[in-house]
Amino acid sequence: MASITLPHPHLIVLRTAATVILSCLIGQAGWAAAFIGGGSGYRVHHEVGAWVTMAAAIVGALVYLVLRRSAGLVNVILALALAVAVVAQYFMGEAGATALHIFSGVLIVMLGTALTSWTYRHHLPAEREV
Repeated sequence: MASITLPHPHLIVLRTAATVILSCLIGQAGWAAAFIGGGSGYRVHHEVGAWVTMAAAIVGALVYLVLRRSAGLVNVILALALAVAVVAQYFMGEAGATALHIFSGVLIVMLGTALTSWTYRHHLPAEREV
């Protein structure tokens, strides 16, 4: 019977962070679609989700910074860019810039998808030499 080998613990942490952030982003898109579609009660979920998403993105960026040697330059840049974009997105929503908020929300989900994809494909530097 073949044994299962888990990825390095740093990769598990990075992949978990990316997955949580992407899940928050997709949830935010869902809440937005619900209240734009006429369910006004869902707006409060989107507003609370904004805080959760912002916290996840900032904590995620910190995780990538702490594990920067394991994460690699591209992933660190993506995580930092995503955190900055999510914070900017929050302030666009607060300012009532609806069209820009929706458009940038789509781009942010794409950035979160890129971070997740790059993180799951990433190998530690020592693993590349083997």
